[in-house]
Amino acid sequence: MALWQNASSVIWRLDDTAKITCFIENAQNINKHTEYIIRVQRGPIKENMWNVSRRYSDFASLHSLLLKSNIDLPLPPKKLIGNMQPSFIAERQVALQNYLNEVLKHQILALSLAVRSFLDPNNYSLAISEQSLQTVSIALRGDLRYELKGPIADIGWRIRKHYFLMSDISSKTNCLLSYQHYGPDRYLCDKDLQIAFKSLQNLSHPYIDQILAIHNLENGAYVIRRIHESGSLRDILYGTEYSKHYLMKYGNPKIRKPFTTGQIAHYGYQILQAIKFLHEKGLPHGHIHPGNIAIENQRALLMEVENFVIGVPCLYRPYLLELRRVTTPEDIDLYCFGRTLYEMTFANAPEDPHCDYFPDGINMDLESVLHMCLSSHACKHGMPTVDSLLRHPFFCQAPLNGLTVAPRDEKIHLKFPIQLKEELKAAVSSAEARLKREQKLVRSAKREVRIQEILSSEEEMKKQKKRMKKRESIWKSTSSLADTVRSASTASSPSPPAPRERTPPPPPQGADMGAAEGAPPPAGRSALLHAICAFDKSRLARVSTR
Repeated sequence: MALWQNASSVIWRLDDTAKITCFIENAQNINKHTEYIIRVQRGPIKENMWNVSRRYSDFASLHSLLLKSNIDLPLPPKKLIGNMQPSFIAERQVALQNYLNEVLKHQILALSLAVRSFLDPNNYSLAISEQSLQTVSIALRGDLRYELKGPIADIGWRIRKHYFLMSDISSKTNCLLSYQHYGPDRYLCDKDLQIAFKSLQNLSHPYIDQILAIHNLENGAYVIRRIHESGSLRDILYGTEYSKHYLMKYGNPKIRKPFTTGQIAHYGYQILQAIKFLHEKGLPHGHIHPGNIAIENQRALLMEVENFVIGVPCLYRPYLLELRRVTTPEDIDLYCFGRTLYEMTFANAPEDPHCDYFPDGINMDLESVLHMCLSSHACKHGMPTVDSLLRHPFFCQAPLNGLTVAPRDEKIHLKFPIQLKEELKAAVSSAEARLKREQKLVRSAKREVRIQEILSSEEEMKKQKKRMKKRESIWKSTSSLADTVRSASTASSPSPPAPRERTPPPPPQGADMGAAEGAPPPAGRSALLHAICAFDKSRLARVSTR
């Protein structure tokens, strides 16, 4: 444990994007009600497993919290009479298992605080927002520029990130404060983190959103930004207001407004320019998605550039764990960029880690870019570079638009001290190593599951029986062949010579014409020759008696 870690902050270093699986093992009757024992596992490691007991009323409370997402979930109805019968309990257990499977199938629900606190109450508390409000209030107590007005509903998907409405006393304008707990990939000490925040606050780029203020606290950091009234790029895609709860906005949106091909090329080119600038400065973004991009005056503004140094996991990390070759920060940014273009094109996020086929009617150059970033071939053999994408025909026409090119008098600035650059390189290497370890664990877990499925399938059982019969037949044939060889070798072995009183006469003419005189008989015919000699002896004996 590093110097900046302590026991109270370890709980906030959990990876909130880790996949959770659960299975209802059994049900038990306690005090005239039924409790269902749920076995829960976080990630691919089997040691991260625990049991949690829930009643039907707990499922109903969870369901009420998820209704705002407008996603149809199959919660079984309540039953007042006969709900303690074993047959009914068994049927309800199956129905509740189907309900949990459906909830965890939707990423936006699986990452929600309601679901996490339901399955992992020890690490997720529903009162976490109140704790964040108290922390921010204490941190801003001596601030003379900004005044805290109050919390805002959960407008983002992160469980440990909370938003507050602020007022700039000097300009008398409203701004947005976000408080984020440190994540599992925070590798900078407090001193280096302060230096990095100072550099980020002085960052200037036409396609990167400005940071008004940023400060690190004991368990997290807060950032103050301007409010973009149009919301994020994702808010524009789904025609919603930025201030609404994220489950209401993105759960099952009724409005979908995909961008035109020209808009995608226009804003995509600007996003690539911002990514290239950050990479040249040694700072990967790692969190590119439509929720971290704002549109203002025909410009794309990349937000949340501080997430990497804070160490929080990426929204697309569950997909990254399924990919073997996408490990470097540059590849991750371009993979996330490809998923962003996909959502801009179809107003819908891709469901699988990679995508090889796209709907008809899409622009050919745009389809080529999506293949370069999202195809299974790209994910296995390497992602493109930022420069190669900027030279792609789809983006070559974008600079011809005057709104795409930044004004010459606009400053571009981001400078890190030399020592901090080395620490950032080490942090990048550590984050990449953690991703590779988890990718390897996921592959190992998938192999185990596949082996179990094969062994437990009926077809495999039949194949195993056939293999056993074949082995038995081969063994029997081999053993009989061995007996035959053994008997043949015993018969061909020379017997001890019998005492002879006289030399036997030569064999009849033509009996063994191919054998040389005085040569021993072939091993395979020794028994026959002995029989011939015995026959000759008996015939000579009969002749002599006559």
